[in-house]
Amino acid sequence: MSDLEHKQAIHALTCRYAQAVDRRDFPRLADLFTPDARLTGPGFCMDGPQAIAEGMSALGKYSATQHHMHQQLVELDGDAATGETYCVANHLYEQDGVQRKLDWGIRYQDRFERWQGRWRIAARELVVDWTQDLPLRGA
Repeated sequence: MSDLEHKQAIHALTCRYAQAVDRRDFPRLADLFTPDARLTGPGFCMDGPQAIAEGMSALGKYSATQHHMHQQLVELDGDAATGETYCVANHLYEQDGVQRKLDWGIRYQDRFERWQGRWRIAARELVVDWTQDLPLRGA
């Protein structure tokens, strides 16, 4: 594979992550991580694919989420890579009878590894740069 093909495969991996989270497909989510993976963020740390999948099930408190993946920079180093991926994550919920939307501006700080012939997430740090929480109109 060329460097471009590896970078495309890594980008597809990050899109599959967003899709699995938004569809609450936790077995598929777990399969995107290496066996010793770690996911960290504000106030949480999860070790291993199963713990990550179980931890992400906390998103069930939202009626829906959409993770929009944006620009991504990746540096390849053989069967390893590091990267930064920008994301805006929308979280829909109800509070006091009002539909609301919580948005997070996220930068994922990632380490990827080729494991069993596929790129997977070995470490992901979720950095929240900003948030906004607004009533949802037109729901």
